[in-house]
Amino acid sequence: MGQEPPAAGRELRSMRGLVPRPSHCLLALLGASTPWLCAWAQNPPTPPAANGASAPAYEDRVIEGLPPEPVNEGDAEAYDRTGWPRFLRLETRLGTQPFDQTRKTRIGYGIYGLLETPNHGTLSVDGTYAPRDSSGTLTLRQRAMPLTNGWLMSNELGVINAPTPDILRLPARIYLPSAVLQGASTEWENPGSGVQLQASTGEPGRLDFLPASGFRRLAGQRSSFGGQWRLDADGANPLSNQGWTVALQHEDARKVSRLDLPTQASDIVDANSTLLALRHEGAEHRIQGQVVSTQASDVAGARSGFWIDSEWDDGPRKHGVGAYRLEPDLTWAQLPLASDLVGAYLRSSWRTRQWSAEGSIDWLDSVSNRSRGSGFFATGSARWRLNRDHTLGAGSTVRRFDGNAWSNYGDWRFQNGWGTSGLRLEFTHGDNEADSRWLTWDHEWQVPQGWALSTSLGAGAYSAYQSQAAESVWSAALSVSAPLTNKASLRGNLNTEHSDSGQRRHSLNLGANWRIDARWSLEGNYNRTTGRSRFNTSLDPLAPPLTLVTPESDRSFYAVLRYELEGGSRNVPLGGKAADGGGRIAGAVYFDANRNGTQEASETGVPNVTVFLDNRYAVRTDSQGRFEFPFVASGPRTVSVRGETLPLPWNVVDEGQAKVDVRLRESVTLSIPVQRNE
Repeated sequence: MGQEPPAAGRELRSMRGLVPRPSHCLLALLGASTPWLCAWAQNPPTPPAANGASAPAYEDRVIEGLPPEPVNEGDAEAYDRTGWPRFLRLETRLGTQPFDQTRKTRIGYGIYGLLETPNHGTLSVDGTYAPRDSSGTLTLRQRAMPLTNGWLMSNELGVINAPTPDILRLPARIYLPSAVLQGASTEWENPGSGVQLQASTGEPGRLDFLPASGFRRLAGQRSSFGGQWRLDADGANPLSNQGWTVALQHEDARKVSRLDLPTQASDIVDANSTLLALRHEGAEHRIQGQVVSTQASDVAGARSGFWIDSEWDDGPRKHGVGAYRLEPDLTWAQLPLASDLVGAYLRSSWRTRQWSAEGSIDWLDSVSNRSRGSGFFATGSARWRLNRDHTLGAGSTVRRFDGNAWSNYGDWRFQNGWGTSGLRLEFTHGDNEADSRWLTWDHEWQVPQGWALSTSLGAGAYSAYQSQAAESVWSAALSVSAPLTNKASLRGNLNTEHSDSGQRRHSLNLGANWRIDARWSLEGNYNRTTGRSRFNTSLDPLAPPLTLVTPESDRSFYAVLRYELEGGSRNVPLGGKAADGGGRIAGAVYFDANRNGTQEASETGVPNVTVFLDNRYAVRTDSQGRFEFPFVASGPRTVSVRGETLPLPWNVVDEGQAKVDVRLRESVTLSIPVQRNE
């Protein structure tokens, strides 16, 4: 209940843009080059030896007295250790497109490849193509190409997210939006001197989903440039962020529109925005200020705003204070941005091993006096671990501005002989929506290794509101992942909701995977939704406005035949060094609707989010929010989610980073939450 619908459900329009001619050429070249790619993957260039001698290849060591792992000779594949480390995945997809009312079966193709080079950085390709309507996506990436004097260059071509300076990616009180582009970007960075330069240009659009992933082009062209300079950069410690940093970002939008299908000349707008940021970071404090100015052809004069965020550590406590002023009709180059607000906020958190508490309060008013008086927005939550098996939590959100609204919850999580259970009681009230009361039981079942099973049961009631009668509702959700054999697995999610008014809402996602051999696999997926789900709008007055269109029903399926090949010297896995072995990282990014840090059966994944490994290797989540890095160096690694690729008003938690320790030949599984500020 109250979770964000997938991004595809947000923007359901009949527009189906075609890939422009440059991308047609790239995709045609990609299709024609597939046999060559397979040959390249098996026989790549041999990396040059350093000083006439190559680094020793990784070699497994046998631990005395430990029995060897069983080997299935039928699955054994000769691993080619020569050449640069590389990975290639080719896919053929057959199925229907989600939210396509015609439900026509179509075929699609996909490719993901990665090559680690010593002199040109990491090269990767990520693309899909559907011949039926010539739609598709293609992203070519080059990350961290070493240049002279310590410079590193990264480039992207195809479907991209415009790059922004690092300090503008950090969580802040004001959400800064970004657009998905079909174009090109470049980024130059010198860690030793603290300089970062970026530029991008392209056509805005939105991404479709499997089986024939595509780019739906929107009106206009967007170009941006920016950079940052860490004034106190220390060449001996380039990873340090302490000291002063200044950043600039400018975006120019030509002939863009807030509508997917502009119908008249007034729907087309030219706009540009400029943002200047200054940040100081010490060992225990951080402060950052931003000033933004926007000009648009549909608004007389310029619109401006500023916001300041500061934070400092106090032992187990962390405190923050800030202020903001955003003029009416303020946007970020015609992308939605909070506006017509002035205020200040105070927040604090206190965390120990046994308990944690956090709270914040905003005092705010409208610049134009539209709200007829000032108000406040406050949130607070606490969690107390009674003992090893029991944890209590409670939270509240109150808004007294632009209409009154509040929500309260209390939960109890406990361990038992069947796994981990959670009881959650929620109450909501709003002047512009029906009041609700919900009791939910979540349970993560104790199952054999390799299995995962969680369930949710809920009962709730909505009060009468305007023309809607009062109703009682019950809901259930099931999430399961199970190995069928040592080569096949099954996963599924089921959500259902029933109302005494006769309304029914159902959602089913069922998938299966069969590993045919070491290189070939087969995957199938079926999606079915009926009924219109309720959507709880954000109580945060600083959350940007959203346009939501949710379909009544949808049914789609797809099947994928996948070929994977990896090779190259094992002494340089992703992020590794000489003589390192490797493992695997896989996981999911999900909407953490109840903000408890655990993915419940009713919480779905976030599609089309860019995930980085060590800020160098990038992948995009699929329609279920899943991602994978197939061969990662042993040792500590950092997986991060780029906040600018998330749907607003959702944002990353703790800077969107997860630090993991990858062990030899082991798989690490991550669940990365994104939350709303309430």
